[in-house]
Amino acid sequence: MSAENDRTGHQTTGALLAGGAVVVTGAGSGIGRACALACAAEGASVVVGDIDEALALATSESIAQSGGQARHYTGDVAEASTHEALAQVCVRDFGKVTGWINNAAFSGGALLGETTDEDWQRIQAVTLGGVFQGCRSAITRMIESGGGAIVNISSSAGLAAEPGLGAYGAAKAGVFSLTRNAAVEYAEHGIRVNAISPGPIDTPALGAWLEAFPGGRSAFEAQIPQGRLGRPEEIAQSAVFLLSDRASFINGAALVADGGVHARLASPRSLPS
Repeated sequence: MSAENDRTGHQTTGALLAGGAVVVTGAGSGIGRACALACAAEGASVVVGDIDEALALATSESIAQSGGQARHYTGDVAEASTHEALAQVCVRDFGKVTGWINNAAFSGGALLGETTDEDWQRIQAVTLGGVFQGCRSAITRMIESGGGAIVNISSSAGLAAEPGLGAYGAAKAGVFSLTRNAAVEYAEHGIRVNAISPGPIDTPALGAWLEAFPGGRSAFEAQIPQGRLGRPEEIAQSAVFLLSDRASFINGAALVADGGVHARLASPRSLPS
């Protein structure tokens, strides 16, 4: 993807993803939108996927207005046909698939004993099944073009328990396992597969949840070692790095980006007054 490489394979000049063609799912808002914009800013052509057509179009237009190349496609990531269509658009309009970010997810939210069969199945179909479908479509096209890189957006909910997120956490834990298996199985084809585990990120979905948190946003942020929520752009920059040649020997990894939350011992402590 780079314009020029030194003997270690690291990029020395040009944008990190120059000449690349990247698919991003769930790119209409939040982390997915930030990833699409960041990939375009680093020289990649981007296929913007989202279930909401207006949001997908808005992201695509924003990239175009900034001088980048983008196409958008609307579909449900629980369906294999959506990923095949995303891949086909990328190859048709940009000649290849060199990068793929599986970001789309569905969280739901209920205690396990209160989770319905329908909610369980939908969460697994979108949050884990969508990553499987995306990886499969990406791998097929990347083998044809000589390699590439996949980034799967997991979650800290896949690393530890959070009441009400059992079904979502199970799906996100599955994303880590799928990532490792794909990395091992396709390394010989020049394909790298890594995951990012975001912690609390300042997105509309989390903002709505924080309204009901005791003490509100400030009380929640006080429990984060860095003292604030993460920004979607911070996760996007990590994704760009993992897609780029600068991460050429990183494969099967799970990058935790949570402001220190997972590293902290969960010992009792009082909140600041």
